[in-house]
Amino acid sequence: MKLHPEAQDRNARLAATAPQVLEALSPLARRAFFPKGIPFQAGQAAGCAINATIGQITDGEGNPLPLAKLGELLGHLPAKDAFLYSPIGGRMRAKEAWHAKLLKEDPRMEGVGLGVVSAGICHAISMAAELFFHPGDTLILPDLYWDNYEQIFGIRLEGDFVRFPFYEGSGFNVAGLKAALDAQPGRAHVLLNFPSNPSGYSPTPAELEAIAGVLTEAAAERSVVVYCDDAYHGLVFEEVASSKSLFFSLLGKHPNLIPLKCDGVTKELSFFGSRVGFLTFGVAKDAEAILVDKSMSLIRSGVGSPVGLSQYLIEEELLDPRHDAEFERLRGILEGRYRLLKAAVSRPTPQWTVFPFNAGCFCLLELREGLDAEAVRQRLITEERVGVVNHGPRCLRLAFCSLKDEAIVPLVDAIERVCGKM
Repeated sequence: MKLHPEAQDRNARLAATAPQVLEALSPLARRAFFPKGIPFQAGQAAGCAINATIGQITDGEGNPLPLAKLGELLGHLPAKDAFLYSPIGGRMRAKEAWHAKLLKEDPRMEGVGLGVVSAGICHAISMAAELFFHPGDTLILPDLYWDNYEQIFGIRLEGDFVRFPFYEGSGFNVAGLKAALDAQPGRAHVLLNFPSNPSGYSPTPAELEAIAGVLTEAAAERSVVVYCDDAYHGLVFEEVASSKSLFFSLLGKHPNLIPLKCDGVTKELSFFGSRVGFLTFGVAKDAEAILVDKSMSLIRSGVGSPVGLSQYLIEEELLDPRHDAEFERLRGILEGRYRLLKAAVSRPTPQWTVFPFNAGCFCLLELREGLDAEAVRQRLITEERVGVVNHGPRCLRLAFCSLKDEAIVPLVDAIERVCGKM
């Protein structure tokens, strides 16, 4: 397929500013560009007295015309923010508020661009993959991971997987990551999710820096794209665990090292229905602007534009002076559940071993040899009216984020009863 002249222009500019990033782009990303179509032309005409560009229903003066019930339900919000289109790459106010949050967490964000708004964190990961993952490429990741990665990288993008053991002793397996990278020729893709789903583990600061060192070393002579899934960022319950994102530790380490931060409001703001995520590029700002342009091509051709109403609501939350205290209140609720569950699953029992966990929303149990996790899961439903998730043949994932305190011990008791009868 011949590249569109606009795509050729973006690629030429990227070649001049960050050739390593251009080299790492997928075939789809090389073809992608944000066209000078309706949204672009509507933006140029925004200040016109008569504007017949964008296809959204208004009163002719830029104000929406909502139906009665929707107008009643959302009447306390600014009408334009609630009812009109969001820009393709997201509302500037939302991106600036999120960037300010990240900058407050780590000053290394100062030199990083705003990125784009996505339709949730899953969409951010999928979009990052579309930009850099070539069909047939291999993704390196720990053996304990969110099952949707298989849909994104395997089913949609026809990729392969190299898995290494998540744990070495009671900590993250840095040596296993290095061995997997050393065995992977050519460009490498690494996905790391901290705090982890399903294990609930966040590395120590020393482990985080060791991981960054391994990834930087691997990028000495080839491109290494690192997908940082920060869905549970900030939900840390032990002082030994780092609350920092790996993304911060990778910034500026090597031109061949391309960190991509995929995060959002789902867990951090406890706003699951909003579907607002962010894709942030850890590259020089000139290159970042071109990656944003290419991302807007993917957004425009996929979801159209992110939801404006949700962005407005999270802007207001992030700018609220109570936000930090409210997040800490939420984190404290989860920490209480975490400590109750940790005590319950750590009691002596022959039925399982607990994987180390210190953060996030989950705990992972490895059942004793001879037990089948799916069979245990089914019997928990039918005999105990208890729901858990199986993870592989012998593991059960417990989501303590969705439990009230008084349900935690009965949950563990039910698992032990069923395992004991099998």
